[in-house]
Amino acid sequence: MQKLFNHIGDRLRTIEDRLTVRTQITAAVAAMAIVLVGALATSAAFVSYRNTAELVNTRLASIASTTAERLDRYMAVRQQEVHLFSQLEPLKKLWQEDPVALRKSLEQLQSSFTDFAWIGFVRPNGIVAASTGGLLQGESVAQRPWFKTGLDDSTVGDVHDATLLGSLLATRTDGEPYRFVDIALPVHDADGNVLGVLGAHLNWDWARGVIASAEANDGDTDTTLTVISKDGTVLLGPGMGSKKYAGDRLPGMLASRAGTFTEMPGNESLLTAFFVSRGHREYQGLNWIVTASQPASVAFAAAAHSARTILAIGAVASLIGVLLAFLIARRVSYPIHAITVEADRIGRASGPTMLPRQSGSLEVVQLTRALRSLLRRIGFAEEQTKEAEARATENAMQFKDDINKLRRLADTDYLTDLMNRRAFLAAADDAMEFAHRYKRGMATLMIDIDHFKAVNDAHGHAIGDIVIKKIAETISGNIKSTDRAARFGGEEFVVLLREVDQAAAQLLADRIRGAIELSVIGDGATHILATVSIGIATIAEGDRDVQDMIERADQGLYVAKNTGRNCCFFMPGPDKRGIRAA
Repeated sequence: MQKLFNHIGDRLRTIEDRLTVRTQITAAVAAMAIVLVGALATSAAFVSYRNTAELVNTRLASIASTTAERLDRYMAVRQQEVHLFSQLEPLKKLWQEDPVALRKSLEQLQSSFTDFAWIGFVRPNGIVAASTGGLLQGESVAQRPWFKTGLDDSTVGDVHDATLLGSLLATRTDGEPYRFVDIALPVHDADGNVLGVLGAHLNWDWARGVIASAEANDGDTDTTLTVISKDGTVLLGPGMGSKKYAGDRLPGMLASRAGTFTEMPGNESLLTAFFVSRGHREYQGLNWIVTASQPASVAFAAAAHSARTILAIGAVASLIGVLLAFLIARRVSYPIHAITVEADRIGRASGPTMLPRQSGSLEVVQLTRALRSLLRRIGFAEEQTKEAEARATENAMQFKDDINKLRRLADTDYLTDLMNRRAFLAAADDAMEFAHRYKRGMATLMIDIDHFKAVNDAHGHAIGDIVIKKIAETISGNIKSTDRAARFGGEEFVVLLREVDQAAAQLLADRIRGAIELSVIGDGATHILATVSIGIATIAEGDRDVQDMIERADQGLYVAKNTGRNCCFFMPGPDKRGIRAA
């Protein structure tokens, strides 16, 4: 083995002896350029793929969690509506009295809350006393799970097919069976005795709209959303009604609550993120699993294009490196060749030579001139470096200015120039902490434009945008500089009032409402009179964060909407009893 290594070494030295310095430098620099550029290009392509995967997984996780939270919030509102139904004063006299009048009242509620396919009141013996449309009236539902659990406490059942009730309803145009979510709770008299169970069947079709909206708002990314029950049944999405994620995958998802993974249901790989619903407020949740999936070919299309571009640039850079290596080698080898020729001439000359003295010899002068030229090049390179640093500083200042502009765009609603939801919640959290720490007053107004959909339908979205902008200007013009106003989406606004009590908050809310009511909004020949409904809430000792106060204001807005609109309603904190209109 040692002889083999010695033989290879001898062969390499023989080859080196046959190569000029110019050739050796060119080959070495060219090889180094090819290796370095290739490594950099490959690393850049790998990093591009990895970063793209992280961004896609983050986006899919955000979509899944947002959709799950929307489903939970919707269910929480529906459960709260059923609870409010049971507490309505006009219905308290009807639970034990005239079933006909009770049925009319339930049908009036259904007409206002159209997502409920059926609302009924069931006696403790399981007989339906009154129901919307008279469906199941007089029949026994004593064996239904929602009735059994509804006798003891408020309950929400998972999505299911209602064969009996579905057969009584009008046939769906798409031919699919009706699917419902059951909401039930006990109804008590003044002494706490159970009078019966108020049950409602919520049509599952509303979830289709939530999923369709989430997929549409995600752009042209081929993202598919699926809702899965805790036992793995697909409730909504591809393969509805089938079982999904067998083995340890489903228990693992339920245990971790959120995450991402790659699956391959067919011939194509999918990037999938999931989020397990956690409920909202009193609604405990049904552990629905929302998944957001995107084909890997779509997700990595941009990364693949970037990788090809990077590799192409690397190949061009390698060729340029080889050319530069040749030019550099020729420039470096010339003084050596000149020194070699002169040394040979001196060695052949008779008499004393000038080589030992060095100073004054032609070769040293040439080397000195080369060094001086090199220094001049270094000076020129330093000037270029300074200019590059100056340009970099200028670019950094421009970049900082661009970042500030982007930050303002990220914190501002594009239509009204008010704060957006993210910026508002950040400011509101700081204000909430200050108010709790120094015992200061604070209030929240939830403002919603009345009948805004009718304005869009009648006059178009351009006029609708004018209405939103005008109302935003009115809100901004009626609050202090220390207050904060934001557009939460669509026709809904939220206002944070600092250093105010309940009376001041109600007075300001009514002033805003009146100013909007008196405003004439128009564009050319079109003039519109708009009104708003306002929910009011003040800070309370039991508030965990600003979301609790916003939730109460949202409840007040809900009451204002359902008590005539164009009014304000104050919703007290959890430590107070009763509610009253502003």
